[in-house]
Amino acid sequence: MGFMGNVFKVLGFESESKPKAAKKVQTKATYSLKKTSSRPEQIDGISVYYPEKKEQCKDFVVFVKEGKAIIISTDYCGSEENEGAIDFLKGFALGANARMITLNENRMFLILPEGMEVEE
Repeated sequence: MGFMGNVFKVLGFESESKPKAAKKVQTKATYSLKKTSSRPEQIDGISVYYPEKKEQCKDFVVFVKEGKAIIISTDYCGSEENEGAIDFLKGFALGANARMITLNENRMFLILPEGMEVEE
């Protein structure tokens, strides 16, 4: 408001003033420093499956019967389910003449069909 605006205000005339804009509240983005739990679908062209129960392993070993190598990760199984899943996979590998290779501390397993080898 200038000088004349103050004079009009004293005389009782309101000047047309623009309404003040509301203050914008800025929010800061928060970032999680935790490692994301992204689950790869394939490792070196081999499909990775993540059963949560030992019964789900039965669905995945069908691929081995078809001659495809698979990786089973039991990271999402509870401790009892993990034991059962490992026992099932070992029994399946033995019965199907497949090879079961432990990749990660009894949590990730590569299952190769009969006659398939892995390059190291």
